Amino acid sequence: MKRLILLIACGLATTHASAQLMRAEADENFFITAHEVPGYENLEFRDDSFEQLPGFPKAVPANPTFKNFRNVTLAGLNGDGADDILWATNDKIYAYSHDGLLWERSLSAVAIYPPSVGDIDGDGQPEIVQATGGVQVSPKLYAFELDGSDVPGWPLSLNGNWVLSAPALSDLDGDGALEIVVSERDFPIGYVHVLKGDGSSFSPNWPVALDATPAVTPSIGDVDGDGEKDIVIHSVDSRYILGLDGLPRPGFPLTTGPAQKHSYQSPVLIRFGDEDQLAIVGASHGDTPEFYIFGPDGAYRPGWPIPTPENSPTYSTPTVVEIDGEPWIFMGRTLGSEAGDMLYAWDADGNLRDGFPINKTDGCEGIISVADIDDDEQFELVFGSTLFVGNGPGFLHAYELDGAPVDGFPIHPRGLTYLNGAALSDVNGDGLMDLVALSYTLNFGAAPDTVFLNAYNLNVPYSPERVLWSTYKGSNTRDGLLSEPMVSGISGSGQGDIELRVFPNPAHQQAILAFSLPEEMPVTVTLTDALGRVAASYPEKQLPAGKQQLPLNLSHLKPGLYRASASSGPVQLGTVAVLIQPSEH
Repeated sequence: MKRLILLIACGLATTHASAQLMRAEADENFFITAHEVPGYENLEFRDDSFEQLPGFPKAVPANPTFKNFRNVTLAGLNGDGADDILWATNDKIYAYSHDGLLWERSLSAVAIYPPSVGDIDGDGQPEIVQATGGVQVSPKLYAFELDGSDVPGWPLSLNGNWVLSAPALSDLDGDGALEIVVSERDFPIGYVHVLKGDGSSFSPNWPVALDATPAVTPSIGDVDGDGEKDIVIHSVDSRYILGLDGLPRPGFPLTTGPAQKHSYQSPVLIRFGDEDQLAIVGASHGDTPEFYIFGPDGAYRPGWPIPTPENSPTYSTPTVVEIDGEPWIFMGRTLGSEAGDMLYAWDADGNLRDGFPINKTDGCEGIISVADIDDDEQFELVFGSTLFVGNGPGFLHAYELDGAPVDGFPIHPRGLTYLNGAALSDVNGDGLMDLVALSYTLNFGAAPDTVFLNAYNLNVPYSPERVLWSTYKGSNTRDGLLSEPMVSGISGSGQGDIELRVFPNPAHQQAILAFSLPEEMPVTVTLTDALGRVAASYPEKQLPAGKQQLPLNLSHLKPGLYRASASSGPVQLGTVAVLIQPSEH
């Protein structure tokens, strides 16, 4: 009976290995432990249905103490039209194309989180920002050009302290360049820094001290709808919303510990429907852990919070996407030794979606990706696992939105996928979707550990609109901003206010962005791809009132669906979809 239960739970078929099933856990100091799952001494595995791309997996030495969280970053680096893979582990950062290493750089300390990518100097090309940390090392914050060279003024030390967790990038002053919001661990407290692209402080108001160790990657957006961006950050014990002046918004900080504590569950920001403010979505651990949504005043949204079953802790970072015009909120939790509810899907009011929660002998605290991975014109969930085989593989699962397993899954990369996940794109330019995932061994000092970069061909067509969510916090900027709040007045969001349109659309090498302004103002235009990654930024222009036409150079962008956004300072004026098609010649 135990054998039958395992075959059903894990989707396994033919004998491949025999070993003990293990469950991984992390503590608040990034240390990962594991224990046996009783009753599963003999495991049967089928051969994976998907082959890895030629040359994969890649293998490099792992740090003996600290392992990777939150997977990799996919971004175009070499102009060949395919996504390249940025990943950092131990004391190095690597950039790989599908056919080999583009570059690697040594780091002064340990890289745990993936790099963030965005245009931090306003030159129209993205840069790569990497945090490092660890003990008995000299952590620094790095900024690299696409070719791996240092951005002038970098790297930067934050008083020699650990840089937590990942940098969040956002344009705070409307100049077209993204500022860097990042935390410094200065135990027993910490600081939030806001830095410009040259490494200088955004203003004399920063850094700002927190009451305890910073616990999450910041999220950035106009939470209260006043036209100015806010910074959402948690310490281990408290929740903060900070203004650009460095001062907490009214009612904050909101101390929640020890009932609800925070460690890696970075929140995201979403506007539900036509509401005029953003909601903060996240999870916690502590004495009474919960899944939560609260507003700019700190009050919980009706229907929330939702306690985790059996008060089980969770380090889940939320995935929030819109499907058929409705929000879907996904989060997971860890389990004990028995099967149980482990992955949830809710609507905005906390009602469970049909087919959820998923119930199985596993847990999920990594990235939950959403994409059409089997070409059925429906979206599926892809996620990692808390489980692994002591001397062999881990698990990458996929489920339909009705809670049914996807054929061909789980995939079994060597090592754990715990606290990571799967990134989905086309990394070799063949028009087919690829799944990119980190895994790592956990030998507890008995032998050196290894990190593996896996890249599987899913053998289904790829286009950007087939992927809704595929990376940490939903975009390479890590700002967690999934939608802007509605803003009243002449600078309100929505293309109807300024009659925003693009022609021709679909476009090839160039297009025209047309709109109308009620008064003279500075305007910046940004293009983001389907994952919310900044693909292009155009210099700010001071424009008069009346009808406008701005040329958009699209020649450096690969085909796909993009969103053009026009903004004036911190206020978004409108957005419009742009479809870039392959060149006609």
